[in-house]
Amino acid sequence: MRHGYVRGASYYYLAKNLAHKDNSNIEIRPFAQVDIPTIVTNFANADWPKPISTFQTYWQEQAEGVRQVWIAHLGQQFAGYVTLSWKSNYKSFYDQGIPEIMDLNVLPSFRKHGVGSRLLDTAEAMAVTKTNRVGLGVGLYPGYSSAQRVYVQHGYIPDGRGITYNYQSITPSNNVPLDDDLVLWFIKQLS
Repeated sequence: MRHGYVRGASYYYLAKNLAHKDNSNIEIRPFAQVDIPTIVTNFANADWPKPISTFQTYWQEQAEGVRQVWIAHLGQQFAGYVTLSWKSNYKSFYDQGIPEIMDLNVLPSFRKHGVGSRLLDTAEAMAVTKTNRVGLGVGLYPGYSSAQRVYVQHGYIPDGRGITYNYQSITPSNNVPLDDDLVLWFIKQLS
């Protein structure tokens, strides 16, 4: 019996990989209108269709200065994108002047290479030019599990206001669908 161990007890060991990911081949650049077909095609090819109208709207909002959009390439291949909306539709963020990081999406074949982290870092770097806080919302079903982990690893904490459905607070005993509109909101203090 090893010193300090109790006979019959179960012990669990945790490990963390400390190897540094080389993400030097990730290129992040501002979204351009010519990127729209590439984005739509790549997401459709990944069985994750996204309407062209979404990106046309993003392009218009970027031109108006109400949203910033960046795209990522990994090894010369389109890998994902993120947007930063200066005025959130979430009332708490809107009232406090907190910009919202929205629609962070990395194609499944490019996940676990640091693409999402680099996109998040880029949006945060822009947000800090105007404010000391940034927020985001994340869905609650398993399809959002990767995003949930990335946000917590990046220092985001729940804003303490509970979940919303379609930007409206949920009161106890109400039933709502478990879909993309059911969201927990997070905030990060920027330096």
